[in-house]
Amino acid sequence: MGGMRRRPAQRSFADIVREVESTPRQPLEAPAAGTLVDGVLTDPDGREYRRVEDTLTANRALALAAAGAVVVWDSCGCGGYCGFEWFSAQDVKAMAASGAPVIRNTKRARGNVSEWRSRSGDVLLLAEDDVRWAGRMG
Repeated sequence: MGGMRRRPAQRSFADIVREVESTPRQPLEAPAAGTLVDGVLTDPDGREYRRVEDTLTANRALALAAAGAVVVWDSCGCGGYCGFEWFSAQDVKAMAASGAPVIRNTKRARGNVSEWRSRSGDVLLLAEDDVRWAGRMG
């Protein structure tokens, strides 16, 4: 004796739009510390950096490190997906004292060092993939 089933009432598109528009918006979250999101590299303290130079020479990287730049390593060159290694100021001093980094670019190795700056002018060096420096990278 199966009776007819009633189809549930369907909401109109206009009703759905009104519901979405009336839902309070969540504020955008700041990028997590130590991440690269939408071209902004955020350090563990929350300071944001933007790339100003895609590729540096080893000597330019050395000069910036000697002047106190923050140094970060993306060991596999994935853009930070699996994390960055952040070096302390003491590490950076030792790296600069050891000489220029070795940036390998071969068929199988794509090393790179780029320069990033915060709004206040702080400098960050992002070493990617096959870069060797004072036994701390590579």
